[in-house]
Amino acid sequence: MYEEARHEPLTQTQWNPDFARAAVDRIAEDAHSRFDERTLWPIHPLDRFTDKSTPPFSMLYFGAAGVIWALDYLNAIGATAKKRDYTDSLSDLAGKNRSEMQLRGAQTCSFLMGDVGIMLVQWRLSAGDALAERILQVIETNVTNPARELMWGAPGTMLAALFMLDSTGDERWKAVYLRSVKQLLSEWERNAAHNCHLWTQDLYGQRSVYLGAVHGFAANVFSLIKGREYLDPQTTALVEARARETVAHTVESDDVHANWPAELGGKSRLVQHCHGAPGMITCLANLSSGADRQFDRLLENAGQLIWHAGPLTKGPSLCHGTAGNGYAFLKLYQRTREAKWLERARAFAMHAIEQSERHAKQFAQRRYSLWTGDVGLAVYLWDCINGQAKFPTMDVF
Repeated sequence: MYEEARHEPLTQTQWNPDFARAAVDRIAEDAHSRFDERTLWPIHPLDRFTDKSTPPFSMLYFGAAGVIWALDYLNAIGATAKKRDYTDSLSDLAGKNRSEMQLRGAQTCSFLMGDVGIMLVQWRLSAGDALAERILQVIETNVTNPARELMWGAPGTMLAALFMLDSTGDERWKAVYLRSVKQLLSEWERNAAHNCHLWTQDLYGQRSVYLGAVHGFAANVFSLIKGREYLDPQTTALVEARARETVAHTVESDDVHANWPAELGGKSRLVQHCHGAPGMITCLANLSSGADRQFDRLLENAGQLIWHAGPLTKGPSLCHGTAGNGYAFLKLYQRTREAKWLERARAFAMHAIEQSERHAKQFAQRRYSLWTGDVGLAVYLWDCINGQAKFPTMDVF
């Protein structure tokens, strides 16, 4: 159910909250100190495209906007004491990112990779009516995006609408969210071969049916359920029933473990947030508990697989690293209140700290990125300290 070569033995270092707090401070202090107003943060070798002249990125996913968000968020929740004003630097990021994305033939409306995520960070630091109008316009543009996934499509900008609704109380954000819900539900099609409902993603020039938490089914359901208070009971029941059905009809499982392929019918058996069991748990753990015993068991068996497989060799990151996998344990702890899941999340946290320090020495720098780098790890460590499950830019903004 997983590829052993992608994983490594778990550290034997015991959980130490003071050690974790020190790591958060160390990561944040380093990020503040390495910032340059002209060149932003040094791009990490692992984040470069094949072109060695790749400029520093600006977007939320693995660019400057994500680092700024994380540093401000860590300060706001009391995880770090140091604060720096990045407002002036944010003003140019959307334009820089738009140029970079257009150069590579990508659209620029999205939450994680485009305008919306960057502008949402600007709003967090310096709210304004004109900026809110621009965010609303771009979200509206993205409602019918055929990507139908979190990174590029409407499920990502749906989250942005919910974050803005929470910040402002303006009913226009609810309206654009509900338009996106209607569109997404209209595209949720029955797959006769697997006897369940799935979305088809139109990405990078090809159509695919992905299942996971960045490009597929799981994150779409997450974006629908996150706004359940604005849905009528019939729609909520429909989403939950279809989601549980799809989970059961696409899983590979035995009596103890469960995992899902990255793509429907595919052979890939990844175990990371973006594809596989960790993201399925993190996105779907907010579905009602106790309504379907098989669904509950599959989520817990997926957690058992993550624990059995061990930390990822790729490193400590959120998207495809040890911290992202650890969030699945935090979600299971939140869902079940069983102490073992928090203990496992904290064990992965200690391993991720060691990975972070090892990689910093190997590459002579840290990785300045939210979803693929060290500041995302810092947020995860803080959640482990406090026993909470708030996945960055999905659960909280």
